Amino acid sequence: MQGNIMAQEKEYILNESFKALLESIFSNPEQSQKLIKAFEEVVNDRATTQRLNFENLKNQAIEEIRQELVSKDLFQSEIKRLESLIYSEVARLEGIINTKIAEVKTEFSEQISSAKQKALYWLLGTAVATTVTILSSVWTMMNFMLENLK
Repeated sequence: MQGNIMAQEKEYILNESFKALLESIFSNPEQSQKLIKAFEEVVNDRATTQRLNFENLKNQAIEEIRQELVSKDLFQSEIKRLESLIYSEVARLEGIINTKIAEVKTEFSEQISSAKQKALYWLLGTAVATTVTILSSVWTMMNFMLENLK
């Protein structure tokens, strides 16, 4: 296949037209051969310290996905932990609020009871005073009538 890089036993070689292009860059054939050799090293991944082939890239992608899933699971478990913490804190605060409401109700009931008792005493006092006044008025009228009848 002209114009493409060809593979032979997992080793890539440059095609002749690309080699001709590289040879035309330099007038010195030795320099051209060095350039062609350098391109072959790069194409065959011998110029790097770590070979990056399809299998390595696939394994690396799988590992990154696993790490992301672990991070996602960790994030979700942290959210669930915080959610549980929030629910327990809300329950604790509801307990405090309910206790305070019960205390206020009790205090309010005691104050109402005390006010009722004071109102009852006042009413009884007024009733007694009214009764005494009526009786004394009746007594005075009876005395007056009895004295006028004589």
